[in-house]
Amino acid sequence: MADLRAGIVGAGWIAGTHAATLADLGGVELVARADVVPGRAEYDDWREMLARERLDALIVCTPPDAHREVAVAAAEAGLAIYLEKPVAHVLDDARAIAAAVDAADVVCGVGYQYRAIEFLDDLPRDATLLLGTGVSDTQQRSWLGDRARGGSMILERASHLIDLERMLGGDVDAVSAVESGDAVSIALRFASGALGTVAVGRAAGGPGWRLELAGDDGTVTVELDPAFRAHGGGLDVEHTGPPPVRLSLACFVDAAARHDSGAVCCSLGEGVATLAVALAAQEAAERGATVRLD
Repeated sequence: MADLRAGIVGAGWIAGTHAATLADLGGVELVARADVVPGRAEYDDWREMLARERLDALIVCTPPDAHREVAVAAAEAGLAIYLEKPVAHVLDDARAIAAAVDAADVVCGVGYQYRAIEFLDDLPRDATLLLGTGVSDTQQRSWLGDRARGGSMILERASHLIDLERMLGGDVDAVSAVESGDAVSIALRFASGALGTVAVGRAAGGPGWRLELAGDDGTVTVELDPAFRAHGGGLDVEHTGPPPVRLSLACFVDAAARHDSGAVCCSLGEGVATLAVALAAQEAAERGATVRLD
């Protein structure tokens, strides 16, 4: 089988990580990149790249407000799509992307990399309390603090933990949140009756991300960045493979090569569902009120 030919749109910080991953993988070749900043990539216009290059897959690393146009065009061109999180900055755009992907029957994975952690299947699914915290410095990007573009701390950072808690706790039916500067605290009520919290902030130094799962059998501590390990409640396991951010992309490359939509680590449908909860948290913080989800 010929190598998968991939392109990247958006050549910023995370695109560099993905390009390095592609260089280490077999069966895939990074053909070209596009970025609006002149000189940063082979193309200044992603449309020209799609027109000129023969591609099989596209990795979308633009700011969230530009996801819709790029992803829809990629789907209509028949390309597999790896879409950095969040899926979009508004639900209408996310639904348009999902409709285009469904109509074209292309593989699409979303960059919620914690779903690539090897021991996730070992974690309890019956926790009554899920407590997620994430404190780290964040690579500065011009759009990061612009909520209108999808650059809020909730969509850009907290949504990682929202997604992981959704995976373990199920559907969320109500959200409340408070913000102060670069810090946010979110409360989730799951349809099961379980409660969750997500607290995220920016601080100098290395990352410190973790999740506590409390239930009838005790408490499991899940250490996330920088070490991936779960212990407590009779469990002691660790992630021994490549970092989840790299494994998530490798999972997508394999799924795209086999045209198997079910083989991605985080499906587009799950990414859209997480976006809905994150946007509800954003609304709750703005209104100072609990927001209910359908």
